[in-house]
Amino acid sequence: MISPSKQKKISIVEEAKNLISNSKGFYVIDYKGWNVAEINNLRRKLKEKQAQMKVIKNTLFTIALKDLNINVFEKFEGTNAFVFVKGDEVEPLKIISEFIKETNKGALKVGYINGVKYDSNQLEVLSKLPSINELRAKVVGAINAPIYNLVYSLKALLINLVLVLTQIKNKKEE
Repeated sequence: MISPSKQKKISIVEEAKNLISNSKGFYVIDYKGWNVAEINNLRRKLKEKQAQMKVIKNTLFTIALKDLNINVFEKFEGTNAFVFVKGDEVEPLKIISEFIKETNKGALKVGYINGVKYDSNQLEVLSKLPSINELRAKVVGAINAPIYNLVYSLKALLINLVLVLTQIKNKKEE
């Protein structure tokens, strides 16, 4: 028979495995010094960007990773929260980075997105990249600009043609 505390740990490991499996990846953040209001505020902001923050014991999270054959991490230490990303990978990272700067507490430790491990320096660089929606807008704008210019030029030519034809008509009427 399994003790209730052992059963609870098993269910936490299973939940962690589900969160990892059903996300594009996760970020590990040190939340030391944050109060409950700050943590809830960050959770709310992350939820808007399809990300979820959970506090899970380091040993239980390590077991979940090993069960999923993700062996890129040695050991987690300290007060860690895990942010699981389901949507755009950069948006939650930007929110976390801004939050850490605003509060002057906590730190980005590591990330694991789409099968790639990122250290804190790499995460800082990634947090400065534009989001996928911003990149899409720039690409559409770059594609749209020449078309717009062509349409504008053709419109100007047509207006000039109409003006010339109007002048010819007026001359013939005189």
